[in-house]
Amino acid sequence: MEVPFSEILNRIAVIDRDIAELNRLKSRLPADRPYSPTIQLTFDKQINTLLNERVSLMELPILHPPLWLLSKEGLEPSVESSVLKERRSLLAGDLSVPHPNEQDVINFIREIPKTEVHLHLEACVNKETLKFLYKKNGIEVTDKEFEDKYNFKDLNGFIQVFFFVQGSVKEASDLGYFIDSLADYLRSNNIIYCEAFFAPSKFIQNGLDFDEMVEVMVNRIRQIEVKDGITIRLLVDVSRSFGPENAMNNLKRVLGLKQKEVIGIGLGGAELMGPAKDYSEVFKVARESGLRCVAHSGEDDGPWAIWDAVNLCKAERIGHGTSAIQDPELVRYMKENRIPIEICVTSNVFTGKYVRKEQNHPVRYYYDQGLMLCINTDDPDIFNVNLTYEFFKLYRFLDFSIDEIIDLVRQGVLCTFHPEKDSLWKSMEEKIDLIKLKYNLVSEKQIAAV
Repeated sequence: MEVPFSEILNRIAVIDRDIAELNRLKSRLPADRPYSPTIQLTFDKQINTLLNERVSLMELPILHPPLWLLSKEGLEPSVESSVLKERRSLLAGDLSVPHPNEQDVINFIREIPKTEVHLHLEACVNKETLKFLYKKNGIEVTDKEFEDKYNFKDLNGFIQVFFFVQGSVKEASDLGYFIDSLADYLRSNNIIYCEAFFAPSKFIQNGLDFDEMVEVMVNRIRQIEVKDGITIRLLVDVSRSFGPENAMNNLKRVLGLKQKEVIGIGLGGAELMGPAKDYSEVFKVARESGLRCVAHSGEDDGPWAIWDAVNLCKAERIGHGTSAIQDPELVRYMKENRIPIEICVTSNVFTGKYVRKEQNHPVRYYYDQGLMLCINTDDPDIFNVNLTYEFFKLYRFLDFSIDEIIDLVRQGVLCTFHPEKDSLWKSMEEKIDLIKLKYNLVSEKQIAAV
Protein backbone atom coordinates (compact mmCIF):
# COMPACT_ATOMS: atom_id res chain seq x y z
CA MET A 1 0.00 0.00 0.00
CA GLU A 2 1.41 3.40 -1.02
CA VAL A 3 1.43 6.13 1.61
CA PRO A 4 1.51 9.91 1.08
CA PHE A 5 4.99 11.26 1.68
CA SER A 6 3.73 13.92 4.09
CA GLU A 7 2.19 11.26 6.36
CA ILE A 8 5.49 9.37 6.54
CA LEU A 9 7.42 12.54 7.39
CA ASN A 10 4.89 13.54 10.05
CA ARG A 11 5.03 10.13 11.73
CA ILE A 12 8.84 10.13 11.65
CA ALA A 13 8.84 13.56 13.30
CA VAL A 14 6.59 12.22 16.08
CA ILE A 15 8.82 9.16 16.53
CA ASP A 16 11.96 11.31 16.73
CA ARG A 17 10.32 13.55 19.34
CA ASP A 18 9.19 10.56 21.42
CA ILE A 19 12.63 8.93 21.26
CA ALA A 20 14.29 12.16 22.39
CA GLU A 21 11.85 12.44 25.30
CA LEU A 22 12.35 8.81 26.34
CA ASN A 23 16.13 9.19 26.23
CA ARG A 24 15.89 12.36 28.32
CA LEU A 25 13.77 10.59 30.95
CA LYS A 26 16.01 7.52 30.93
CA SER A 27 19.10 9.65 31.52
CA ARG A 28 17.57 10.93 34.77
CA LEU A 29 17.23 7.44 36.28
CA PRO A 30 19.45 6.93 39.35
CA ALA A 31 22.00 4.15 38.88
CA ASP A 32 21.96 2.83 42.43
CA ARG A 33 18.29 2.02 42.96
CA PRO A 34 16.99 -1.57 42.96
CA TYR A 35 14.20 -0.63 40.57
CA SER A 36 16.50 1.04 38.01
CA PRO A 37 17.42 -1.97 35.82
CA THR A 38 13.77 -2.92 35.24
CA ILE A 39 12.74 0.62 34.33
CA GLN A 40 15.86 1.02 32.18
CA LEU A 41 14.91 -2.10 30.21
CA THR A 42 11.35 -0.79 29.76
CA PHE A 43 12.72 2.43 28.28
CA ASP A 44 15.06 0.49 25.99
CA LYS A 45 12.29 -1.75 24.72
CA GLN A 46 10.05 1.20 23.88
CA ILE A 47 12.87 3.14 22.21
CA ASN A 48 13.82 0.11 20.12
CA THR A 49 10.19 -0.41 19.10
CA LEU A 50 10.02 3.19 17.88
CA LEU A 51 13.34 2.89 16.04
CA ASN A 52 12.15 -0.26 14.30
CA GLU A 53 8.95 1.54 13.25
CA ARG A 54 11.06 4.39 11.86
CA VAL A 55 13.08 1.98 9.74
CA SER A 56 9.86 0.33 8.48
CA LEU A 57 8.44 3.72 7.48
CA MET A 58 11.56 4.46 5.41
CA GLU A 59 10.89 1.27 3.41
CA LEU A 60 7.22 1.99 2.54
CA PRO A 61 6.17 2.65 -1.08
CA ILE A 62 5.49 6.40 -1.43
CA LEU A 63 2.50 7.97 -3.21
CA HIS A 64 3.59 10.93 -5.40
CA PRO A 65 7.21 11.02 -4.15
CA PRO A 66 9.15 14.30 -4.36
CA LEU A 67 11.61 14.72 -7.19
CA TRP A 68 14.72 14.05 -5.13
CA LEU A 69 13.53 10.53 -4.25
CA LEU A 70 13.27 9.52 -7.88
CA SER A 71 15.88 7.73 -9.94
CA LYS A 72 18.21 9.91 -12.01
CA GLU A 73 17.01 8.26 -15.23
CA GLY A 74 15.23 10.68 -17.53
CA LEU A 75 16.38 13.82 -15.72
CA GLU A 76 18.11 16.74 -17.42
CA PRO A 77 21.83 16.94 -16.46
CA SER A 78 21.40 20.24 -14.60
CA VAL A 79 18.36 18.95 -12.74
CA GLU A 80 20.05 15.61 -12.10
CA SER A 81 22.97 17.22 -10.30
CA SER A 82 20.86 19.23 -7.86
CA VAL A 83 18.33 16.45 -7.36
CA LEU A 84 20.95 13.83 -6.57
CA LYS A 85 22.80 16.19 -4.25
CA GLU A 86 19.60 16.83 -2.28
CA ARG A 87 18.71 13.17 -2.29
CA ARG A 88 22.16 12.15 -1.03
CA SER A 89 22.13 14.69 1.79
CA LEU A 90 18.62 13.77 2.95
CA LEU A 91 18.90 10.00 2.65
CA ALA A 92 22.49 9.28 3.63
CA GLY A 93 23.34 12.05 6.05
CA ASP A 94 26.81 13.32 6.86
CA LEU A 95 28.89 11.57 9.52
CA SER A 96 31.95 13.72 8.93
CA VAL A 97 30.60 16.58 11.08
CA PRO A 98 31.59 16.76 14.79
CA HIS A 99 28.12 15.79 16.05
CA PRO A 100 26.25 13.87 13.35
CA ASN A 101 22.55 13.16 13.54
CA GLU A 102 22.05 10.04 15.67
CA GLN A 103 19.63 8.53 13.17
CA ASP A 104 22.33 8.83 10.50
CA VAL A 105 24.69 6.93 12.80
CA ILE A 106 22.05 4.22 13.26
CA ASN A 107 21.43 4.00 9.51
CA PHE A 108 25.17 3.72 8.83
CA ILE A 109 25.62 0.94 11.39
CA ARG A 110 22.59 -0.91 10.05
CA GLU A 111 23.91 -0.79 6.48
CA ILE A 112 27.43 -2.06 7.08
CA PRO A 113 27.94 -5.87 7.02
CA LYS A 114 28.42 -7.45 10.44
CA THR A 115 28.94 -10.76 12.23
CA GLU A 116 27.40 -12.03 15.48
CA VAL A 117 28.42 -15.03 17.57
CA HIS A 118 26.60 -14.82 20.92
CA LEU A 119 23.03 -15.41 19.94
CA HIS A 120 20.50 -17.92 21.28
CA LEU A 121 18.31 -19.43 18.58
CA GLU A 122 15.26 -19.65 20.85
CA ALA A 123 15.58 -15.95 21.72
CA CYS A 124 15.47 -14.97 18.04
CA VAL A 125 11.95 -16.31 17.57
CA ASN A 126 9.68 -13.32 17.00
CA LYS A 127 6.30 -13.15 18.72
CA GLU A 128 4.32 -13.67 15.51
CA THR A 129 6.14 -16.94 14.82
CA LEU A 130 5.74 -18.04 18.43
CA LYS A 131 1.99 -17.39 18.43
CA PHE A 132 1.72 -19.26 15.13
CA LEU A 133 3.50 -22.31 16.55
CA TYR A 134 1.38 -22.37 19.69
CA LYS A 135 -1.78 -22.19 17.57
CA LYS A 136 -0.47 -24.74 15.07
CA ASN A 137 0.26 -27.20 17.86
CA GLY A 138 -3.12 -26.73 19.54
CA ILE A 139 -1.83 -25.04 22.71
CA GLU A 140 -4.10 -22.40 24.19
CA VAL A 141 -2.29 -19.27 25.35
CA THR A 142 -4.21 -16.04 25.96
CA ASP A 143 -2.79 -12.70 24.85
CA LYS A 144 -2.44 -11.70 28.52
CA GLU A 145 -0.52 -14.87 29.40
CA PHE A 146 1.69 -14.30 26.38
CA GLU A 147 2.55 -10.70 27.28
CA ASP A 148 2.97 -11.51 30.99
CA LYS A 149 5.73 -13.97 30.08
CA TYR A 150 7.72 -11.19 28.44
CA ASN A 151 7.29 -8.80 31.37
CA PHE A 152 9.96 -10.56 33.42
CA LYS A 153 12.01 -8.76 36.06
CA ASP A 154 15.06 -10.94 36.68
CA LEU A 155 17.31 -13.64 35.26
CA ASN A 156 15.03 -16.45 36.45
CA GLY A 157 12.10 -14.78 34.72
CA PHE A 158 14.16 -14.65 31.54
CA ILE A 159 14.91 -18.38 31.78
CA GLN A 160 11.18 -19.02 32.09
CA VAL A 161 10.60 -17.10 28.85
CA PHE A 162 13.26 -19.28 27.25
CA PHE A 163 11.39 -22.42 28.32
CA PHE A 164 8.11 -20.81 27.17
CA VAL A 165 9.56 -20.42 23.66
CA GLN A 166 10.81 -24.00 23.67
CA GLY A 167 7.34 -25.15 24.75
CA SER A 168 5.91 -24.09 21.39
CA VAL A 169 7.82 -26.91 19.65
CA LYS A 170 6.02 -30.24 19.37
CA GLU A 171 7.77 -31.78 16.38
CA ALA A 172 11.21 -31.47 14.83
CA SER A 173 9.89 -29.63 11.76
CA ASP A 174 8.86 -26.71 14.02
CA LEU A 175 12.53 -25.81 14.37
CA GLY A 176 12.54 -24.78 10.72
CA TYR A 177 10.41 -21.81 11.79
CA PHE A 178 13.04 -20.96 14.42
CA ILE A 179 15.71 -20.78 11.73
CA ASP A 180 13.46 -18.68 9.49
CA SER A 181 12.90 -16.23 12.33
CA LEU A 182 16.65 -16.06 12.95
CA ALA A 183 17.23 -15.36 9.25
CA ASP A 184 14.72 -12.48 9.34
CA TYR A 185 16.69 -10.94 12.20
CA LEU A 186 20.02 -11.38 10.41
CA ARG A 187 18.73 -9.83 7.18
CA SER A 188 17.29 -6.79 8.96
CA ASN A 189 20.69 -6.02 10.51
CA ASN A 190 22.89 -7.02 7.55
CA ILE A 191 24.54 -9.80 9.56
CA ILE A 192 26.25 -12.00 6.99
CA TYR A 193 27.83 -14.57 9.32
CA CYS A 194 26.35 -15.89 12.56
CA GLU A 195 27.10 -18.51 15.20
CA ALA A 196 23.96 -19.31 17.19
CA PHE A 197 23.45 -21.43 20.29
CA PHE A 198 20.93 -24.26 20.15
CA ALA A 199 19.83 -25.81 23.47
CA PRO A 200 18.47 -29.33 22.80
CA SER A 201 17.97 -30.70 26.34
CA LYS A 202 14.38 -29.57 26.88
CA PHE A 203 13.34 -30.73 23.43
CA ILE A 204 14.92 -34.15 24.00
CA GLN A 205 13.11 -34.44 27.35
CA ASN A 206 9.89 -33.72 25.45
CA GLY A 207 10.52 -36.69 23.16
CA LEU A 208 12.09 -35.09 20.09
CA ASP A 209 14.94 -36.81 18.25
CA PHE A 210 18.24 -34.87 18.29
CA ASP A 211 19.44 -35.97 14.86
CA GLU A 212 16.08 -35.15 13.28
CA MET A 213 16.04 -31.66 14.85
CA VAL A 214 19.52 -30.93 13.54
CA GLU A 215 18.62 -32.22 10.08
CA VAL A 216 15.64 -29.85 9.90
CA MET A 217 17.71 -26.86 10.98
CA VAL A 218 20.66 -27.64 8.72
CA ASN A 219 18.42 -28.01 5.65
CA ARG A 220 16.92 -24.56 6.29
CA ILE A 221 20.37 -23.07 6.98
CA ARG A 222 21.63 -24.34 3.64
CA GLN A 223 18.62 -22.95 1.80
CA ILE A 224 19.14 -19.54 3.41
CA GLU A 225 22.82 -19.51 2.49
CA VAL A 226 22.01 -20.22 -1.16
CA LYS A 227 19.19 -17.66 -1.25
CA ASP A 228 20.65 -14.79 0.82
CA GLY A 229 24.37 -15.48 1.13
CA ILE A 230 24.03 -15.57 4.93
CA THR A 231 26.15 -18.17 6.72
CA ILE A 232 24.73 -19.68 9.94
CA ARG A 233 26.65 -22.08 12.15
CA LEU A 234 25.38 -23.81 15.30
CA LEU A 235 26.95 -24.27 18.73
CA VAL A 236 25.09 -26.83 20.83
CA ASP A 237 24.47 -25.59 24.37
CA VAL A 238 25.44 -28.38 26.76
CA SER A 239 23.83 -26.25 29.52
CA ARG A 240 24.44 -26.03 33.25
CA SER A 241 20.69 -26.26 33.86
CA PHE A 242 20.62 -30.04 33.49
CA GLY A 243 23.96 -31.05 35.04
CA PRO A 244 27.30 -32.52 33.82
CA GLU A 245 25.93 -35.97 32.93
CA ASN A 246 23.33 -34.47 30.61
CA ALA A 247 26.04 -32.21 29.15
CA MET A 248 28.19 -35.22 28.30
CA ASN A 249 25.19 -36.95 26.72
CA ASN A 250 24.59 -33.88 24.55
CA LEU A 251 28.25 -33.84 23.56
CA LYS A 252 28.07 -37.50 22.49
CA ARG A 253 25.09 -36.62 20.30
CA VAL A 254 27.07 -33.80 18.69
CA LEU A 255 30.02 -36.13 18.07
CA GLY A 256 27.70 -38.39 16.09
CA LEU A 257 26.82 -35.62 13.62
CA LYS A 258 28.33 -35.23 10.17
CA GLN A 259 26.98 -31.80 9.21
CA LYS A 260 29.57 -29.03 8.90
CA GLU A 261 27.02 -26.50 10.15
CA VAL A 262 27.36 -27.76 13.76
CA ILE A 263 30.81 -26.54 14.80
CA GLY A 264 31.03 -26.93 18.57
CA ILE A 265 29.55 -26.63 22.04
CA GLY A 266 28.79 -23.83 24.47
CA LEU A 267 28.20 -23.78 28.22
CA GLY A 268 25.11 -21.71 29.03
CA GLY A 269 22.40 -21.79 31.68
CA ALA A 270 22.33 -20.35 35.20
CA GLU A 271 25.99 -19.70 36.03
CA LEU A 272 25.69 -19.91 39.82
CA MET A 273 24.00 -23.32 39.55
CA GLY A 274 26.83 -24.92 37.57
CA PRO A 275 30.47 -23.85 37.92
CA ALA A 276 32.55 -24.25 34.78
CA LYS A 277 34.96 -26.60 36.59
CA ASP A 278 32.18 -29.21 36.76
CA TYR A 279 32.22 -29.37 32.97
CA SER A 280 35.97 -29.58 32.37
CA GLU A 281 35.80 -33.23 31.26
CA VAL A 282 33.03 -32.44 28.75
CA PHE A 283 35.17 -29.70 27.27
CA LYS A 284 38.27 -31.92 27.21
CA VAL A 285 36.48 -34.57 25.16
CA ALA A 286 35.04 -31.91 22.86
CA ARG A 287 38.44 -30.30 22.24
CA GLU A 288 40.13 -33.61 21.55
CA SER A 289 37.39 -34.37 19.03
CA GLY A 290 38.03 -31.14 17.12
CA LEU A 291 34.99 -29.18 18.27
CA ARG A 292 35.08 -25.46 19.07
CA CYS A 293 34.37 -24.62 22.72
CA VAL A 294 32.93 -21.47 24.30
CA ALA A 295 31.45 -20.69 27.71
CA HIS A 296 29.17 -18.12 29.33
CA SER A 297 31.13 -16.84 32.32
CA GLY A 298 31.50 -13.78 34.51
CA GLU A 299 27.91 -12.73 33.86
CA ASP A 300 26.49 -13.74 37.24
CA ASP A 301 29.68 -14.84 39.03
CA GLY A 302 33.09 -13.31 39.77
CA PRO A 303 36.38 -13.36 37.87
CA TRP A 304 37.33 -16.70 39.46
CA ALA A 305 34.60 -18.28 37.34
CA ILE A 306 36.23 -16.91 34.19
CA TRP A 307 39.61 -18.27 35.33
CA ASP A 308 38.03 -21.73 35.57
CA ALA A 309 36.44 -21.38 32.15
CA VAL A 310 39.73 -20.48 30.44
CA ASN A 311 42.11 -22.64 32.51
CA LEU A 312 40.07 -25.78 33.22
CA CYS A 313 37.66 -25.80 30.28
CA LYS A 314 40.05 -24.08 27.84
CA ALA A 315 37.14 -22.01 26.49
CA GLU A 316 38.11 -20.27 23.25
CA ARG A 317 35.73 -17.37 23.87
CA ILE A 318 34.06 -16.03 27.00
CA GLY A 319 30.43 -15.01 26.87
CA HIS A 320 29.69 -11.76 28.78
CA GLY A 321 32.82 -11.62 30.99
CA THR A 322 31.58 -8.50 32.81
CA SER A 323 33.30 -9.43 36.11
CA ALA A 324 36.76 -9.73 34.49
CA ILE A 325 37.28 -6.02 35.16
CA GLN A 326 37.61 -6.85 38.87
CA ASP A 327 40.86 -8.76 38.23
CA PRO A 328 43.60 -6.87 36.33
CA GLU A 329 45.68 -10.05 36.09
CA LEU A 330 42.79 -11.81 34.36
CA VAL A 331 42.42 -8.90 31.93
CA ARG A 332 46.14 -9.13 31.10
CA TYR A 333 45.91 -12.92 30.68
CA MET A 334 42.99 -12.67 28.27
CA LYS A 335 44.73 -9.96 26.27
CA GLU A 336 48.02 -11.84 26.03
CA ASN A 337 46.28 -15.08 25.06
CA ARG A 338 43.86 -13.34 22.71
CA ILE A 339 40.79 -14.88 24.31
CA PRO A 340 37.81 -12.88 23.03
CA ILE A 341 34.96 -11.61 25.19
CA GLU A 342 31.48 -11.77 23.70
CA ILE A 343 30.02 -8.40 24.76
CA CYS A 344 26.24 -8.18 25.31
CA VAL A 345 25.53 -4.68 26.68
CA THR A 346 21.71 -4.72 26.89
CA SER A 347 21.66 -8.21 28.36
CA ASN A 348 24.19 -7.24 31.05
CA VAL A 349 22.24 -4.10 31.99
CA PHE A 350 19.11 -6.18 32.36
CA THR A 351 20.63 -8.86 34.60
CA GLY A 352 22.15 -5.99 36.59
CA LYS A 353 24.66 -8.11 38.49
CA TYR A 354 27.69 -6.02 37.54
CA VAL A 355 26.23 -3.33 35.26
CA ARG A 356 23.27 -1.04 35.96
CA LYS A 357 23.67 1.46 33.11
CA GLU A 358 25.22 1.33 29.65
CA GLN A 359 27.63 4.10 30.67
CA ASN A 360 29.12 1.79 33.31
CA HIS A 361 29.69 -1.23 31.08
CA PRO A 362 33.33 -2.46 31.10
CA VAL A 363 33.44 -2.74 27.29
CA ARG A 364 35.06 0.72 27.11
CA TYR A 365 37.80 -0.35 29.53
CA TYR A 366 38.28 -3.70 27.78
CA TYR A 367 38.65 -2.01 24.41
CA ASP A 368 41.13 0.56 25.72
CA GLN A 369 43.17 -2.26 27.28
CA GLY A 370 43.41 -3.99 23.92
CA LEU A 371 41.25 -7.07 24.56
CA MET A 372 39.69 -8.97 21.67
CA LEU A 373 35.98 -8.13 21.64
CA CYS A 374 32.87 -8.90 19.63
CA ILE A 375 29.49 -7.17 20.01
CA ASN A 376 26.34 -9.26 20.33
CA THR A 377 22.69 -9.14 21.39
CA ASP A 378 22.37 -12.47 23.27
CA ASP A 379 18.54 -12.56 23.07
CA PRO A 380 17.21 -10.01 20.57
CA ASP A 381 13.50 -10.84 20.56
CA ILE A 382 13.30 -11.31 24.32
CA PHE A 383 15.15 -8.05 25.11
CA ASN A 384 13.64 -6.28 22.07
CA VAL A 385 17.05 -5.21 20.82
CA ASN A 386 19.19 -5.84 17.75
CA LEU A 387 22.84 -5.68 16.76
CA THR A 388 22.51 -2.27 15.12
CA TYR A 389 21.33 -0.72 18.39
CA GLU A 390 23.95 -2.57 20.42
CA PHE A 391 26.66 -0.86 18.37
CA PHE A 392 24.79 2.44 18.56
CA LYS A 393 24.73 2.24 22.36
CA LEU A 394 28.52 2.10 22.32
CA TYR A 395 28.52 5.32 20.30
CA ARG A 396 25.91 7.08 22.40
CA PHE A 397 26.74 6.00 25.94
CA LEU A 398 30.39 4.92 25.89
CA ASP A 399 32.05 7.43 23.60
CA PHE A 400 33.01 4.98 20.85
CA SER A 401 33.80 6.79 17.61
CA ILE A 402 32.61 5.65 14.20
CA ASP A 403 36.14 4.41 13.44
CA GLU A 404 36.21 2.45 16.71
CA ILE A 405 32.84 0.89 15.88
CA ILE A 406 34.21 -0.22 12.50
CA ASP A 407 37.25 -1.62 14.30
CA LEU A 408 34.90 -3.61 16.58
CA VAL A 409 33.16 -4.96 13.48
CA ARG A 410 36.60 -6.07 12.26
CA GLN A 411 37.40 -7.65 15.63
CA GLY A 412 34.02 -9.39 15.48
CA VAL A 413 35.16 -11.19 12.34
CA LEU A 414 38.42 -12.24 13.98
CA CYS A 415 36.48 -13.61 16.97
CA THR A 416 34.42 -15.96 14.81
CA PHE A 417 35.23 -19.57 13.98
CA HIS A 418 34.97 -18.78 10.26
CA PRO A 419 37.63 -20.82 8.39
CA GLU A 420 38.72 -17.84 6.23
CA LYS A 421 38.51 -14.80 8.49
CA ASP A 422 40.92 -12.63 6.50
CA SER A 423 39.04 -13.06 3.23
CA LEU A 424 35.71 -12.54 4.99
CA TRP A 425 36.92 -9.26 6.48
CA LYS A 426 38.43 -8.13 3.19
CA SER A 427 35.09 -8.53 1.40
CA MET A 428 33.27 -6.78 4.26
CA GLU A 429 35.80 -3.94 4.37
CA GLU A 430 35.31 -3.23 0.68
CA LYS A 431 31.56 -2.84 1.23
CA ILE A 432 32.08 -0.73 4.35
CA ASP A 433 34.38 1.62 2.42
CA LEU A 434 31.65 2.23 -0.15
CA ILE A 435 29.09 2.90 2.58
CA LYS A 436 31.54 5.29 4.26
CA LEU A 437 31.70 7.32 1.06
CA LYS A 438 27.93 7.48 0.99
CA TYR A 439 27.97 9.02 4.48
CA ASN A 440 30.87 11.36 3.65
CA LEU A 441 33.36 9.34 5.71
CA VAL A 442 36.66 8.82 3.93
CA SER A 443 39.36 6.51 5.24
CA GLU A 444 43.10 7.13 4.90
CA LYS A 445 43.22 4.26 2.41
CA GLN A 446 40.55 5.94 0.26
CA ILE A 447 42.39 9.28 0.42
CA ALA A 448 45.61 7.56 -0.72
CA ALA A 449 43.73 5.96 -3.62
CA VAL A 450 42.54 9.38 -4.76
